[in-house]
Amino acid sequence: MSILEDRAAVKNERGTQHWRVIIRWFETEISARRLVPGDKLPTEQQICDQFSTNRHTVRRALAHLQDRGLVESTQGRGSFVRRPTLLYHIGRRTRFSTTLQQQAANPETRTLTLDTRAAEPHVAAALGLKSGAPTIFIERLGLANGEPVSIARHWFSFDRFPYFGLFYKRSLSITQTLIDSGVLDYTRKQTKVSARLPTPQEAQLLHLPRHIPLLITHAWNVDGLDIPLEYGEARMASDRVEISIETEPKPTLD
Repeated sequence: MSILEDRAAVKNERGTQHWRVIIRWFETEISARRLVPGDKLPTEQQICDQFSTNRHTVRRALAHLQDRGLVESTQGRGSFVRRPTLLYHIGRRTRFSTTLQQQAANPETRTLTLDTRAAEPHVAAALGLKSGAPTIFIERLGLANGEPVSIARHWFSFDRFPYFGLFYKRSLSITQTLIDSGVLDYTRKQTKVSARLPTPQEAQLLHLPRHIPLLITHAWNVDGLDIPLEYGEARMASDRVEISIETEPKPTLD
C-alpha cells in the first residue's frame, strides 16, 4: 500500500495522534519489506501532504523512527531506511564467515578475481618478498543476509603456495585452501584501520551512496612460526559495519 492509498485509512484513525499513525505505517512497510534497507523515504512535505498534517508532526515521527534505528537522516539528502549494523571483530583469529555466523547474518562470499600478480612494494614488504615477486591475488565480495558489506583483497606468495589457485577453486574458502596447503592455523599479527570515500566501482558493488565513507582494514597474518602468510585489505560500508578490536588477554602471574 502506498502513502497515497493509505491516506483514507489515516483519516479514519479517530483519536489517534497523527505522528503515531505515520510511525505505524512506516513500521508496517519496513516489516513487510515494501521498504527495504537503503530506500529513500518521501520528503517531509510529501508526507505532510499525504497524511494531511504538519512538518512538526512528521519530524516527530521521523525522529522516533530514527531513535529506534529504523531510519537514518542526513542533512540535505533526506531520510532512508537504515541498513542493519554488523559487528566485525578483529582479534588474533579474525574470520569473516565466523564473525557473521555468530550474528546469524548468513555470510556469503563471491569471488570477483583470482589470478597471479607481481607484488607491489607494500605487498612485497608485508609478505617478506622482493618487489615484483609473483603473488596469488584474490578479490571477494562479502555479503550478510544477501546485502553486500565488504570488498576484500588477499595476497599470498606464489612460490610458497603454487597450488593455491587449484585448491581454492575446489573449496572457495581461503581457510580451507590454507589447510589443504599444509597451514592448519594462522593468526592476525597487525591491523591498521583507515577511511575514505568509495570509488564509483566500490559504491556500485556495495550498493553504497558516494557520500558514505568506507572503513578500510589492512591486515598482516602469520603462520604458527610467525612467518608472513597473507596480506589483506578489506573495504567495508561504514553504514553497515562497526569494527570491534579485541585486546590481548593480560598474562597471569604465577
